Amino acid sequence: MAVQYQGQTYKALQSHTAHKGTNWNPVNTPALWQLQRDPVQRCAPWQEGAAYQVGDKVRYEGGYYRAQQAHTAYQGTGWFPPKVPALWQPITQCDAVTPVPPGNGETINGIKVPPDPGAEGRRTLAGIDSDNDGVRDDVQRFLAKEVGQHPARFRYAMEMARITQLEILAASGNDREKARTLSNQKEIPFECFHNTFIKSKDNYKWRMEYSKKLAALHANTPDRMKTVVRSSELLSWMMLQPPLRIQCD
Repeated sequence: MAVQYQGQTYKALQSHTAHKGTNWNPVNTPALWQLQRDPVQRCAPWQEGAAYQVGDKVRYEGGYYRAQQAHTAYQGTGWFPPKVPALWQPITQCDAVTPVPPGNGETINGIKVPPDPGAEGRRTLAGIDSDNDGVRDDVQRFLAKEVGQHPARFRYAMEMARITQLEILAASGNDREKARTLSNQKEIPFECFHNTFIKSKDNYKWRMEYSKKLAALHANTPDRMKTVVRSSELLSWMMLQPPLRIQCD
């Protein structure tokens, strides 16, 4: 039997009943549960004309979606994932970051991370993303250090970082509709990230400092700062439509 807990998959090692109050969750009881380290494959991009089955996951314009009905996205129907909620459910992300044992490459808090890009990573607006996960390498390393000890928190932080990177690139092209779409999409991982704290006031001071440091990192060159400011300007006087119902994995 396999279960999901705090963004990770665990396999039961023994038959047991998790009686109320025992706190036999997978993290606290390694004698009962084994972490599964096989990585989950990334989403394929949504494609017009493709046939989808229930549960299929796709990537579309920076967002992630799970098919709720089997269907074929016939050309010309306009069945883009954000437009047809009856067919597609927004999810926080498709690919899990897989912890690796110490010694198998560079790790931070048990998470395999790309090398520090150094000054080279600040030469362009996009920076360096050597593992092609949509997050700059320097940002990924920061997140692994700051929240990597909490798998679900790290997963939602990575998703927010992916969307922030897309916002920066969209702002450089003055694309207002893209900026609005991305801002709405970010609401899901943002809420889910903060829901990993038991109470709204838990670690409040730490979260404020973390947010400041992350914002500074995203805008750590003049060009990046310019596009971050421009991203805010693009959203001025625009009506945002965050999801009415947010479901965290």
